[in-house]
Amino acid sequence: MNLQQNLSSKLALLLPSCVTHPIIDSMPAVNSDGDSTEQITILGAQRSNPYTVANMAQAYNNLGVTNVTVTANNQYVRFLPSSVVQLSVLDSVLEAQNLEMFDAPMDYDVVKEGDYYQDPSIPDSMVTWQYAVVPTTFQAPAGITYQVLSAIHIPTDTYVGVETEAERLSSIQDSIACGGGGALSIAPVPNVVQCLSGYHWNLTTKQCVCDCCPTGYQYNGTQCVPITTPSTIPPPSADQAVPAGNITVTDNNLNITPGPGVRNVRIIAKRWFKIERSYTDNVGHFLFTKRFKHKVKLVVKFKNDFCNIRSIRGVRLWQSLYVARKTIGVYSGNKSNILYNFSISPNSTNARGNSFWTAATVINTVQEQRDYSVTYAFSAPPMGLNIYITNWGSFEGLASTPLFGKRFWQNAPTSFINTYLVYSVANAIPVVGFYVSFFATIARVRLDIAIDYHRGTMAAFTSDFIKGTLYHELCHASQYTQVGNGWYTNFVNAELNQIVAHPGKNDPFNPYGISTSPDAPLIALGEAWGYHMGHFLADQRYGTSASSQIEQPGNTFFTGGGAHPHINVLEGFDPNLTADPFRWIPKGLMEDLMDNTNETNFPVADQVAGFTIAQMFNALQPSVFTLQDYRVMLIQQNTANTTVNQVTNFKCGRLFGARFPARN
Repeated sequence: MNLQQNLSSKLALLLPSCVTHPIIDSMPAVNSDGDSTEQITILGAQRSNPYTVANMAQAYNNLGVTNVTVTANNQYVRFLPSSVVQLSVLDSVLEAQNLEMFDAPMDYDVVKEGDYYQDPSIPDSMVTWQYAVVPTTFQAPAGITYQVLSAIHIPTDTYVGVETEAERLSSIQDSIACGGGGALSIAPVPNVVQCLSGYHWNLTTKQCVCDCCPTGYQYNGTQCVPITTPSTIPPPSADQAVPAGNITVTDNNLNITPGPGVRNVRIIAKRWFKIERSYTDNVGHFLFTKRFKHKVKLVVKFKNDFCNIRSIRGVRLWQSLYVARKTIGVYSGNKSNILYNFSISPNSTNARGNSFWTAATVINTVQEQRDYSVTYAFSAPPMGLNIYITNWGSFEGLASTPLFGKRFWQNAPTSFINTYLVYSVANAIPVVGFYVSFFATIARVRLDIAIDYHRGTMAAFTSDFIKGTLYHELCHASQYTQVGNGWYTNFVNAELNQIVAHPGKNDPFNPYGISTSPDAPLIALGEAWGYHMGHFLADQRYGTSASSQIEQPGNTFFTGGGAHPHINVLEGFDPNLTADPFRWIPKGLMEDLMDNTNETNFPVADQVAGFTIAQMFNALQPSVFTLQDYRVMLIQQNTANTTVNQVTNFKCGRLFGARFPARN
């Protein structure tokens, strides 16, 4: 009798068998998605640790496995950071070693999966215990309270039957009720790795290959298909105990089923102390390598090499340092074809589920913008952007890209924190100073981009609203890689100055200030690029499927009838609209440089055309601080353009003249 048969026979004697079935007894996370209140995870009984060295040795012995030396190969530990700074340090240390951190103890039954866990002995306002499984050689960060709870032994996948026996010895219920099935794994299943931007994971050749698809198309695992059609879902994994499947996100502009895959997002499989992390590929498919014979929890963590998505949280503000994460379910039986979609919660734009939908949309948008940077030949943003999503800002859709984390900035003014992150809470709760101090710490340590995702109505809560806003901000980050730290610091300081000068939500000149301020020329230049690219890329993504757009009071450009709202809102920008306090920012300037159409709303002929995104981006040099500087640089770099003299002579009407009128 071989080892496989020997282990299977012994398990059959020790345990009753159970029928492997599709995911019919899965326990999804508590469904708090429809409201705005976070739910606490409720723990049940503490279990006798099945992974102790002594218990595992007994399990090996019971199954007659004598060729394995049972020693501690991991440790179950916990940490108690005393501040958000210590929590940030701990997170960085664990991340650098590919280790996951959890806020709930790992040796308890879970009665209800919630959004968070807080140790009952620790006040909500303070950081709770953090739990992890670490190597025996792990060195804890200095100054952080650290405890080793247990030395543990986690078998290799060759001996998953030993795990079942160890759990039976510790009276773990689903191992008692569902044993058998063979002790040895079939041939290893290759892990889906994260590919660089512009490449995807080929499930047949098991390697990263070039997307090589034309604009408007994406690779679906087999061929290039239009992005408005559903991607083909790869087949289930060959081993039913190896979790695999697809993570998708609703796109309510494209209205396709299933929605686009959530690209290159981390997904964690966890059962007790056995943990594996993987990533989805460019179509949202994930595939683990480890076998989980019984129940396994799957957690989506919104991070990859390109960005980390963090969400402003409730009373436990320190949890805002966590990367946003969602337990998508606890699965048993056949785990080879798990499907999960992040959808919009219809009750309210502030519903918890919409923060997860926003995170999924944002992580896709970051990678789409990087793809577009290749297509249109402008710089990609820095790697590892820390993006905060919030529904507490002072205006819906308000966003900012200060790149505090990338520039190692040490000063985030109170007005910035209030405007972009916590206005609604800071004005409703008397502990304003605490909120401001806390988020100032976050800004210094983490924040690169902030985006307020809430809208006044559900009808306005659209995919192209999130994407267009973020394309705008990411193109500011691209500009940073072009102009360098000095220029960008001046640009950020100019906008911070105006937020300080106009701090209130009801101040009509928040956040850009007035056209007569000394900061206005630089703001006008930087925001001209941001507004153009936000709408231009949103049009590339959605075209006639976009929602109606408005950039000026009372000046709406509607969808329908073959219209391109994201382009029309640029073409229809009115520099003389007195109701618009920011009419001095030439939001449509760069569209005029590109197109060959005459304006219909103004008595001028647009005689400039043919400039490309790459040419306009290349003119954004470190020495260019005003629109006039930009005009000179654009002419110097593009003498071959036959319309360049029109730029020189201002014959394009709305470009550098009417779109930057005399200051008022």
